[in-house]
Amino acid sequence: MPDGGAYVLSIPLAPYRCPPGPYERACLVASYFKKAKPKSKVIILDANDDVISKPGLFKKAWNEHYKGIIEYRNKSKVVDVDAATNTAKMEFGDDVKAAVLNVLPDMRAGDLAVKMGLATANKRWCEVDWLTFESKAAKNVHVLGDSVQIAPLMPKSGHMANQHAKTCAAAVVNLLQGKTPLDMPIYANTCYSFVTDEDVVHVSSVHRYDAEKKTMLTVPGAGGVSTAASELEGRYAHAWARNIWADSLA
Repeated sequence: MPDGGAYVLSIPLAPYRCPPGPYERACLVASYFKKAKPKSKVIILDANDDVISKPGLFKKAWNEHYKGIIEYRNKSKVVDVDAATNTAKMEFGDDVKAAVLNVLPDMRAGDLAVKMGLATANKRWCEVDWLTFESKAAKNVHVLGDSVQIAPLMPKSGHMANQHAKTCAAAVVNLLQGKTPLDMPIYANTCYSFVTDEDVVHVSSVHRYDAEKKTMLTVPGAGGVSTAASELEGRYAHAWARNIWADSLA
């Protein structure tokens, strides 16, 4: 794209996969523009009321590193795309033309889950028993990761899907042996986001099963968010990535 062109990134209404992902992508594109295409800009069209993950940290990075490069527009829902002209068609007019248009569509569980009748939450997500991840719509069918209707404040993250898989696997083994699944699963989640090519921020949380409410709830006082971006957290992020890949893909 020419120097001076606009990269337009649309973000759907939450929930969607990897809540901070689009904002991190905007940072890294802007970091590239700052070095290679200084006349270009990033326009974020966010259907949500505000940045939904690490808002203070992302906005601080935009102000400190990318002033005049990143333009953030909240409550800006893309409803269609004119591919011939690279134009994002907006819900309330004011269409936006781009040199590069990166559209993130509304998200839901995959076609297989929908066609099997598993997507019982607004026909988008699959409701499950949090002790076993068995679908509430089909016995002996287990659903993990992004396809699941999330519990309160539970992100649709890769780290969380990794935790889902471990809980589900242990439950299936117990069920096959006629044993009762564990009744108090606890999940930890961490998500790192690059705001420059070196500086990183994180958010973390811990989620515990609540037997009365039959869902996962965050543990008060556990987890947290970075106080500021740092290169040290960048090293942590690379280490986390190597570990989660090895754990998930080995």
